[in-house]
Amino acid sequence: MKNKRIVDSWNKIEPDATAEERMLDSILAHTHSGEAEEGKVITMNKVFNWKRLAPIAACLVLAVAITIPFLNDGSGDFDLPLSDKGIKVSYVNKVPNINMSNSLVYLTEDELLAGVYEGYPVSIFSGVVIEVKNICLDFGDGSDNYRAVAKIEVGDVLRGDMEAGDTVSVLLPAPVGVEGVQISDTGISSQMAVGVTGIFTPMKYDETSVWEQSGKEIHLLDLAGYGLPDGERWAFLETADGLQYDHEAYTSLIGAENLDDVREFILSKIK
Repeated sequence: MKNKRIVDSWNKIEPDATAEERMLDSILAHTHSGEAEEGKVITMNKVFNWKRLAPIAACLVLAVAITIPFLNDGSGDFDLPLSDKGIKVSYVNKVPNINMSNSLVYLTEDELLAGVYEGYPVSIFSGVVIEVKNICLDFGDGSDNYRAVAKIEVGDVLRGDMEAGDTVSVLLPAPVGVEGVQISDTGISSQMAVGVTGIFTPMKYDETSVWEQSGKEIHLLDLAGYGLPDGERWAFLETADGLQYDHEAYTSLIGAENLDDVREFILSKIK
């Protein structure tokens, strides 16, 4: 998308006839004002060749193309090429106290591990969290929305088009590692931290993955390639406190001790 915008900008930058004539007259006037070394006046054919200025024109076009992405008013720490103007997304170190309660729609184990959720493919892979940062989404309406983005180095791929060794970004439904934040149904995602290993089952975003607020749309692909539908049922983590997952959603996993047990359970469901 970024490359397409730059190419489109290049194609639109062409001098009109008036500009061509003005530039030609200026060059001719400057040329005729000087004399050659032998005392003869330098003459010049008035047929102007634009190819001689191609390198200069290319530099000017490149400068304009580089500038264009920065004209989106206040994109913060994220480029938002797909989203509406006026939205700002920034990394934050501080998050205000948040107290929210949600109600999840019940899903069976088979539904949770199905290949598609709400029309989007669901990937399944093991990996280790190598980075997690809280972010603030500002739609310019006076209300801030806080989430987090985790980067995960992929290990074993059970389902999906990524490969072992890839790094994928996953949008989390709530900020992590912050005291005073109480958001229901984020008990698992809130435990994500650098070094934590797990099995993750996020949905894969595409161009239709859009969040609308106050008449503005942000495309989730501008934030991450994947996302957790909620912070409780789409990840299984091994932490210092042992295996963490939603026991109510996955009753068949009662007694599981580690991620190997989770892996075997998932494979039995998706084969």
